[in-house]
Amino acid sequence: MHVDNGVVIVLAMFVLFTGIVALEVFLSKKGKKQGLVLPFASLGLSAVIFACTLAFAYIGNSIVVNRIITSPDGTVITPEPPGLFGLYSGDILQALLYFLLCNAFTAILFAAYFICRHVQRRWQALERMRVRDL
Repeated sequence: MHVDNGVVIVLAMFVLFTGIVALEVFLSKKGKKQGLVLPFASLGLSAVIFACTLAFAYIGNSIVVNRIITSPDGTVITPEPPGLFGLYSGDILQALLYFLLCNAFTAILFAAYFICRHVQRRWQALERMRVRDL
């Protein structure tokens, strides 16, 4: 029986993400600060990816702008200069798209945190009521 490598990779990623969410649930039950570690780490990683995407686009644009491009008939084509901070609008939109895609997992981690903290607070309130009734 032959297993496709893509299936193995998808299953491995699913197991990894499930494990991270389970770790988030565990940390959220431990305390407020511990539960916020993974969501903010994911947010920070997304910000790093956003900054790196913009940096690579800037470097690529500076290389292309300084290059002389000629058409097949021999005329020189000057590329359009980049706009804001040496970046094209497409570069900024691409970086924003990467940021949003990376933060989908951050949203899942924050949701797990808030759900666990809500359940924890409700459980503590029930325990306080039970103690008062005694």
